[in-house]
Amino acid sequence: MRGTIHQFRAFDLFAFTFSSTVTMGVAFLPYVADGEIRSAWLKLILTSIPYFFLIWLISRYFRLYDNSDFFKILRKQAGSLVYFISLPYLILSSIFSTMKVTQDLTFLVRTFMLKTTPTFFIILPFILLISIAVHYGLLTIVRFVSFFVVAEIILLGTFLTWGFFSEYFNWILIPPVMNVELPIFLKSSISDAARYGGIVTLLGFIQYVKREEKALRAMSAGLLCIMLIYVSLSLVVLGVFGYEEAIHLISPIITLVQSITPSTGLLERMDLLFLGFWVISFIKVSCILFWFSIYLLEQLFPKVKRWLLIASITPLFFLYANWVPFHFMEGWQIYNVNVLVASLLVPSLLLLFVILRHRNSREMVS
Repeated sequence: MRGTIHQFRAFDLFAFTFSSTVTMGVAFLPYVADGEIRSAWLKLILTSIPYFFLIWLISRYFRLYDNSDFFKILRKQAGSLVYFISLPYLILSSIFSTMKVTQDLTFLVRTFMLKTTPTFFIILPFILLISIAVHYGLLTIVRFVSFFVVAEIILLGTFLTWGFFSEYFNWILIPPVMNVELPIFLKSSISDAARYGGIVTLLGFIQYVKREEKALRAMSAGLLCIMLIYVSLSLVVLGVFGYEEAIHLISPIITLVQSITPSTGLLERMDLLFLGFWVISFIKVSCILFWFSIYLLEQLFPKVKRWLLIASITPLFFLYANWVPFHFMEGWQIYNVNVLVASLLVPSLLLLFVILRHRNSREMVS
């Protein structure tokens, strides 16, 4: 944010990419729209492809414009009209996504940890932590996400290996079965694509990465890790429970962790360890999404104090978590469509425009 210099390395970019996306995509896999989960793992691969294209566009911009602020370049190249239409839309989408993630975090803790605790007392410490992190800036958030990302990947890798080699795993349940109508399949595909929506925050982060770093490799590695984790978890859940049983579980992943945890010994409560790390993952993505919202708001209102912007938005998180019913099977909801538009379609079009304008201006000079 303000005063941040080009100081982040490739690993920081990898950790930021990874942490911006891996939340509900794991905690509630393989749920998608209308219970269509038989082919979830295959769609998770296919729906990640457009986001790899978005990452390529971001890296292309990174090379052409030499660490310039994307939104300042956008205003210069596209004009004030496009700028003042796209920026408020991205701000509102990011704020709403943060509200959704904080509600998801509250639901997870209340369902599996603090079942009798009022929602207000659950969400209050999380909101305070997220607000403090965003207030102190991007460096604080990046150090936070980078510190936990390795342990998170090791934990998930161990868990997945354990699940694949479990005596309950059955490869017969893995092949995708296309037994639904086309509209339901398309709806569930949009839900799967929405899991990668946090990638849009790279538009704000990329300018702070050192110029000599291999940005494309770092971002691609982060997204690839997310996709492989999503796919592997879907395979493990379907291979252990099968479709008929998995569809009736609140969280197949949590149930799976509980089922493969040893009954005695050091790992007796591995489910609590998993839940603890997943709470941290929700906090990380909330910090990133909220930072991106504040970063964009500071573009529009550069003279407004950051603490005032934070204090103006955080009440929305409390209201949403307390009064809006939670849904973990999204179906054909506006939220999923909006995530797809705000995180993929609009950024891709804006990046393509800015990249092409740079090429055209260079050709005119030559």
